[in-house]
Amino acid sequence: MPKINVARKSTSVDMTAMCDVSFLLLTFFILTSKFKPADPVMIDIPSARSMTKIEKAIVISLSKDGKAYLAFADQEMRRETLQKMVERVGERFPDLKGITPEQTKQFGFIEVFGTPLEDLPRVLKLNGGDYKTYQDKLPGIPTDSVHNQLADWIWAARYANPKMKIAIKGDKSTNIKDVQRVIEILTKDADVHRFNLITTLGGGATTEEKKEE
Repeated sequence: MPKINVARKSTSVDMTAMCDVSFLLLTFFILTSKFKPADPVMIDIPSARSMTKIEKAIVISLSKDGKAYLAFADQEMRRETLQKMVERVGERFPDLKGITPEQTKQFGFIEVFGTPLEDLPRVLKLNGGDYKTYQDKLPGIPTDSVHNQLADWIWAARYANPKMKIAIKGDKSTNIKDVQRVIEILTKDADVHRFNLITTLGGGATTEEKKEE
């Protein structure tokens, strides 16, 4: 009986489905990614050898000239912190009592801020373009002994979330006295005795060094 020869055909793979899945995954990652907020000033973080990872924290940033800025973990905490702040210092800064619920909601979108309390109501009324211009020249949160507003913010933030960790991120050129002043505010004025110092490893990876006072 003669052998039947089956004709050979080239194998073809339909890549349409794979391309669709790839584009869907790419779109998903783009839409769900949360980008790191831009710092109000460029901070060259000093290096260290030790490392302690923290996922969320109240970050106090110090610029080269010693100006202090705050970054909170999430929108809801920022709004609650502002409400606690109004309750705490409303008598000293009566204009804060005029902050509307809409402005409180707007404050929740500000990831990094450094505004004196007396100027905060005006800043929250700025539109997008004007606020961007203002944000590029943030004056910082007062930390001097007369207008120690940083301690008030830390108190309000801890009332909003008592479990939230606190970290200090300073420029390597920041005067050590400015760093010591922030540590003094945390330990003496805000009753915080455990915090982290954000540094970098030799390869440039960001780390946190835990400090206890």
